[in-house]
Amino acid sequence: MKSISLFSGIGGFDLALQRAGFECDTVCEIDKAAQNVLRRHFPDAKLYDDVRQIGVATHERKSIDLICGGFPCQDVSIAGKRAGLAGERSGLWHEFARIIEELAPQWVIVENVPG
Repeated sequence: MKSISLFSGIGGFDLALQRAGFECDTVCEIDKAAQNVLRRHFPDAKLYDDVRQIGVATHERKSIDLICGGFPCQDVSIAGKRAGLAGERSGLWHEFARIIEELAPQWVIVENVPG
């Protein structure tokens, strides 16, 4: 079974999924230091630095079994300015949703703050 990780950080979800039997097909992380960790832990995974690059142009529909990630929380957190999903960072949720719709995985894991 194959997985895609969005907003991957250093790959916590990916490590857990790998231990559960998933193959980490793709990771996506903008932070360069975190990318170095991802390259070391998942050398065979495709690495993207922008979620807007991922979709049917990079993966066939239903070719991925699971998509996971925790999109940026700054605009939805009670500690932030509360711009919501219209905010620049948390608005990346819409890209997450687009990828889910385009690739139609069997499972999705979404993590975020309770704000």
